[in-house]
Amino acid sequence: MKKLARRGLTGLLIVLLGGWLLLNLLDINQLKKPVLSWLNENTELDLSVGRLEFNPLSPYKLLAEDVRLGDWFSARQVYLELEQLAPLAGRTQVAILDVIDGKLDLEHAQAPALPANLADIRIAELNIQNLSLTGTGWEAGGITLAITDWQPRRNGQWQWWAGASLNGRARQLSHPALELSGLDFSGQLRQNRLELNDVSSRLFGGLFSGSLVLDPSRREVQLEQPQFSQIKLQLADAPVLPEGWRLLLNRASLDNVSLSTSRLNINGIKGELRDLEWSGSGLPDGRGSWQADEATLDWLRLDRHRLQWLGDSERQGINLSGQAWEGSIEAELEWYPDQGRLDINELQMSGNKLVWQPDIRWTVPEVRIHKLNLSRTELLSMDDALPLSIFDGALFITDMAWSAGLWRPLSEQARLEGSVSELVWNSLIARSAHLNARLTDEQLLIDRLDGDWLDGKATLSGSMNLYAPHHTRLELSGERWQLRHLSNWLRAGQGFAGELNVTARLTGEPSDSASWQGDLKLQGQDIFVEQAGLDPWLRNRLGEDYTEPKQVDSALAAWDLMQQDGFFYRLELQGPVQHGQWLLNNSAVQSVRHLISLRGSAGADGTMNLNLGVINDKGCRELAILLRGDWHAPTLRLHQPPLNTPCKPWYTGPVPYPAAGLPGNLIEAVRALPAPLTE
Repeated sequence: MKKLARRGLTGLLIVLLGGWLLLNLLDINQLKKPVLSWLNENTELDLSVGRLEFNPLSPYKLLAEDVRLGDWFSARQVYLELEQLAPLAGRTQVAILDVIDGKLDLEHAQAPALPANLADIRIAELNIQNLSLTGTGWEAGGITLAITDWQPRRNGQWQWWAGASLNGRARQLSHPALELSGLDFSGQLRQNRLELNDVSSRLFGGLFSGSLVLDPSRREVQLEQPQFSQIKLQLADAPVLPEGWRLLLNRASLDNVSLSTSRLNINGIKGELRDLEWSGSGLPDGRGSWQADEATLDWLRLDRHRLQWLGDSERQGINLSGQAWEGSIEAELEWYPDQGRLDINELQMSGNKLVWQPDIRWTVPEVRIHKLNLSRTELLSMDDALPLSIFDGALFITDMAWSAGLWRPLSEQARLEGSVSELVWNSLIARSAHLNARLTDEQLLIDRLDGDWLDGKATLSGSMNLYAPHHTRLELSGERWQLRHLSNWLRAGQGFAGELNVTARLTGEPSDSASWQGDLKLQGQDIFVEQAGLDPWLRNRLGEDYTEPKQVDSALAAWDLMQQDGFFYRLELQGPVQHGQWLLNNSAVQSVRHLISLRGSAGADGTMNLNLGVINDKGCRELAILLRGDWHAPTLRLHQPPLNTPCKPWYTGPVPYPAAGLPGNLIEAVRALPAPLTE
């Protein structure tokens, strides 16, 4: 009996050993082709496998190499270990699923169609190593991911966002507007959302950490208490989000962050953002506060400053204080993007040194100034079209608005006040100047504009209508103006110098020269004019015969005048202005040797109708000069009228006869003079 038992056990062992050898000699890859054909015909997987490893003694374990699904997924190895397979019940439980060196194209990926006996799939442990992802603008590489207790398919429907726990890392994640590296994360899939409780990564040369929630159903990305440190964010274009998506940030911490765009640059940001919400276009909603080392927006520049921000899609409010342009700045601003409107609720600047560049442009359509106060301000213009510099300037503006190229008041308190220690426009210099002005719905009212100008005094007051025809009223008083400064500023072909007093009371419309009315008076002394040799020209004319009126070539006369310079001891031109014509009366010019009286009119349009007289020591006219037409090329007529004895004075004004003038009859005295020496 014992012998029979030993033979039976020996035979069973031989059978088992032979079966084991037979199974190991069986090549499972011989079954690969028919199995794959059946799978592709019944599941539309478009699956291909390079090599299979399978042991029938362990039927729930399978290793596949060179796996490919269509043209959107491939993997070097896929290891599958089933825990339970119940085809009749449609349940499949996977104990372990490993994917190694996979590549997934999200843009073309599709959910595989599976038969009914694979209606429910649960994966206890999914391990992914070195996965590469590509999508619309997205790329990710070196992904390692572990997901536990995941049911991606239920009742025949795929549910990719089913609840599960996960953790992993990625070597890099990139997008045209984003670049992450060394990304570590852990969290769970819950309620169709990806919740990462702990995320850390290198971001734009710095560090990022925080919590992230991705909610596809609501199209939201939420960052909870994110921390950004040492990040240098450079944006060539404005960042965008996929259509319909929102970005939410709660209590974001910023530590030495820099931002650079085509227009805006901020360095050394430290602070916090709260309750930020951004829909991918326009400006965000939220609030925050931070400080920064410097910030530039186009030509605007801030140095060390603090800023508080509160905004939504309709209004962005900013309070800032700090250093700017070597001075201090405090501001309370509001920006309304839909209206293109900037409200300056309050702006105070002190000790600033501003530089105006030729490429500076103001692109804000409307500005409302409620309170602006500048003090101890300096301005230097580098623009040839604006040759201006200001030293120690002050400006105060309240309740004024600018839009469509026009200023308008915001209230009855709209006014402008200013002062400057020195203002230089080209070569014109004004010192100790003050301005007080008001703005109404219809007029700009200048209550006071005075200062030292042209080394003399100037006072101006008046008004101008804001709308066409811009009716203007002005009163001007100038004392001891030094004309050499005006000559340098005009850069005229003929230089001049001397001292001038001006008194003017005028009303009119700038665009209508015939509308001007009022009074104008000019008083000058010791005036020198290049290429205006009036004395030798008059001597020559008095020595000629003009007993009958004679037309003279004005161009030839001008050429004669230009041969020498002229000097005038005294000048007094005065008279009313009517219909744009200055009606001269009791006006005269005293040169070194002659007294010339003027009657007639000079027009604001450049025309003149002047009757000049060369006056002798009795006040009588001995040479009549008639100038008519445009002042550039007038007609000129000369006449030596007969003198009665005694003669009737033609000029009785305040300008005296020159001390060096010839006594008696001018014509006789001139003709008795010796001929001038010629070379």
